[in-house]
Amino acid sequence: MSEKDTREKPDRRLGDEWVGWDGEIVNSTDADPRIFVGMAMAAIAAILGVTALFVWLIYPRLVQMSSMAGPIMNFSYFAFASILVAWLILFIWGALTKRPFLSGLVVVPKLVNLLLDITIKVGKVIGVPKDRLVNSFLKLHNLFIDSDPRQVPTDKIMLLLPRCLSKEMFKSLKSMRDSYGFIMATAGGGGEARNKIRKLRPGLIIAVACERDLLTGFIDVNPHIPVIGYPNIRPSGPCKDTEVDLQTIEDTVKRHSVQTSN
Repeated sequence: MSEKDTREKPDRRLGDEWVGWDGEIVNSTDADPRIFVGMAMAAIAAILGVTALFVWLIYPRLVQMSSMAGPIMNFSYFAFASILVAWLILFIWGALTKRPFLSGLVVVPKLVNLLLDITIKVGKVIGVPKDRLVNSFLKLHNLFIDSDPRQVPTDKIMLLLPRCLSKEMFKSLKSMRDSYGFIMATAGGGGEARNKIRKLRPGLIIAVACERDLLTGFIDVNPHIPVIGYPNIRPSGPCKDTEVDLQTIEDTVKRHSVQTSN
C-alpha cells in the first residue's frame, strides 16, 4: 500500500467517516466566540430583510382590508425587529466583554437553536466551515451558562463522553467521577446518547465530542436539559485517542454542583 493510500485510510475506527478530513492532524478547531456573533448578525439581518419584504408585499392588501391593518403590521414588525436586535446586542456584549448580562433572557433554548440553525446556513453561503462556527458558538454559549451557573445535585450531572477518548483520559475521568460522584457515560452516536439520557435523566449535561456530534446532540437535548459542550482535542486526528482538558471538566463540575446531604 502506498503512502497516499495509508493516509487516506488511517488506522482509526470512525475516522474514515469524518467527511472532509484530508488526513491532516489538527488538534482542534479552536474558533473565537466573536465568529459566531458576526455570523449571527448576518443571520438576523437576513431574517429582518426577508420579513420586511414579506410585509412590503402584503401591505397594500392589508390596507384594502382595513385602515388599521397596515399600522398594526408595521408596529408588529418594528417590535419584532427591536426584540431581535436587543437580543443580539446582549449576545455581542457577552462575547466582547466576557461578562454576559441577563443571561437568563438571552439563553432561551429553542430560540438559541433556531438562531444556530439559521447562522450555520448563512455561514455555509459565506464559506465559514460548520465545525469552526459550532466551536465558536459553544464557547459563547458556555460563557453565558457559566455566568449564571445552574446548581444541581452532583449525582444529577452527567459527563457524556465519546468512545474515541484515549485510555489515559478515561482513567483520569473515572477517578474524577469516583471523587465527585457525578454520572459518567460514553456514547458512540446520537441515538445511543439520547437513550442513555432518557434512562439516567440528568439535570445537567457536560458533553465532550467533536463539533459535528456536539451540534447534533445540542439541538436535540438543549431544549429539555441544559448542555455545556466542550469540543475534544485531537492530537491524532478525529476519532482516535482524543483528549479533553481535565481541569476544565473538574472546574465545570464544581461550578454547577451542589452537594446533597445523606
